[in-house]
Amino acid sequence: MKKNTLLYILVAFLVVMNGFFMFKIFGDKPPKGPNPGKFIAKELQFDATQMAQFSEMNDAHHEEMMGISREIKELKDQLFAEISSTTVNEAKIDDITRRIGDREREKDLKTFYHFKEVQKICTDEQRTRFNTIVQESLKRHGRRGKGRSGK
Repeated sequence: MKKNTLLYILVAFLVVMNGFFMFKIFGDKPPKGPNPGKFIAKELQFDATQMAQFSEMNDAHHEEMMGISREIKELKDQLFAEISSTTVNEAKIDDITRRIGDREREKDLKTFYHFKEVQKICTDEQRTRFNTIVQESLKRHGRRGKGRSGK
């Protein structure tokens, strides 16, 4: 009987620990990093109408970006799956990398036109502030990229 009790305690402990780890892995995760949309809306002090328009545009843009990012990930998975091949099919590699480049270009264009749409709902004062925010963001992004390469 004593052996069974110890076994039951061990099984209960393992079930509790499994539940704990499942919750930690699959539980609600906070968003990674700051939300640029909330930052922009706060900085520009959108009114209720502008905020409604911005939220709708931002949500649609986010969905598009997630879809393109998924495509890029799938293409990169295809590309690096070729590492295990004994021979390199240059045409296939070129095709995959070209398609990755096309999707990256598409992301940049969609982001550019998204920003143009955001500008349309801004007042003149907000538009000036928005342009400053975008330019500062680009400068920071450029410096961060140089720091990683060691220059």
